[in-house]
Amino acid sequence: MSKEHIKVLLAKKKIDVHGRGTKLLARELRDAGMEVVYFRFGVVDEIADAAVQEDVDVVGVSVMTSGQIQIARGLIPALKARGLDNVLVIMGGIIPEVDYEPLYELGIHRCFAPGLPGGAVAEYIRENVGTATLG
Repeated sequence: MSKEHIKVLLAKKKIDVHGRGTKLLARELRDAGMEVVYFRFGVVDEIADAAVQEDVDVVGVSVMTSGQIQIARGLIPALKARGLDNVLVIMGGIIPEVDYEPLYELGIHRCFAPGLPGGAVAEYIRENVGTATLG
């Protein structure tokens, strides 16, 4: 299902000083016609609250310092608890491939490796926004 206006929340940990990739992705998604909210978080409830406040279609989480499983374990239930059952949830950054399947089982829709062109992320979002469910 394609959507004309797509709003994306890109979140990264406050303690993570590696923000260049997330900022580059934000620019590439904007260039692809999406509205992007760049957000730094301390706890996953802040992401879920921001997703509600901003009325986003996509939540993207950048992980550069590990903790991706713990983030997903908290984020997916937090989004569900706020009624965001159909938001598309993606992760990117330094995530070992061995963690992809457990993340998908927790409810993350897609993981993206570093260095992937932003156009590929934008294409995935366009193809999947509005069709995702958190179970």
